[in-house]
Parts: sequence; C-alpha cells; structure tokens
Amino acid sequence: MKKFLMALTGASILVLGACGGGGDEAPADDPVEEAPAEEAGEETAEETTGATYDAQAAEATYKAKCMSCHGGNLEGGVGPALTDGAYTYDEIIHVLAEGVGPMQPGLVEGEEAENLAAWLVEQ
Repeated sequence: MKKFLMALTGASILVLGACGGGGDEAPADDPVEEAPAEEAGEETAEETTGATYDAQAAEATYKAKCMSCHGGNLEGGVGPALTDGAYTYDEIIHVLAEGVGPMQPGLVEGEEAENLAAWLVEQ
C-alpha cells in the first residue's frame, strides 16, 4: 500500500488543486451502456469487480473531474497514468474517497465514483 501511495504522490504534489471542479455532470436519464468487452471474449468490469458501468457517464466524469491531471488518454501528466490495470477497483475507490497526496478527498463520490472506478479498471 505504501508503494501505491508513494507512486501517486510523486509528480502530482504541486498541482492537484487544479483537478476536479466542473459541474458538467452527465444527465441522469442517459441509458446505461455496458462495456462491449464481453463480445470480444475479454473480462468485463462485472467479471473482475462485480460491477457494471455506464461508459458514457464514466467518460463524462473523467473529462470533467480527472482529465486535467491524468491526461486526455489516461496517460498521466500531473497525476499518474491510469491505464493498463495500474490500479484495482478498490484502490481507485479508496483514493477517490480518501484522497492521496495533493488529490483532494471526495472529488467523485457514491455511485459516480463506483461507475468511474469500474470503467477505469477496464482501460
């Protein structure tokens, strides 16, 4: 766990205050779109985390609250990269709830955080 926390604090210590904000929430009445990975024979978030997710809502949340620090393609920048299984669902939920280093706690909460975490695990 220390390794995980240290990795998150590395380059992101100075700027995370710029992340988040944005009241551009996805409309609540959008239809739920599950990941199409099942058709390709890949494991889905449901199989790996027990959760399904709305990809459109997760992407909207990411763009509004995460992209400024983690990059347009989740490649990292001020914050760490979020691709290739860098973090587990539980790690993402924990960081979103508790914050780490300069990342403020509660940036994304509740069902929105669960949806985002399930989506990020698949990226």
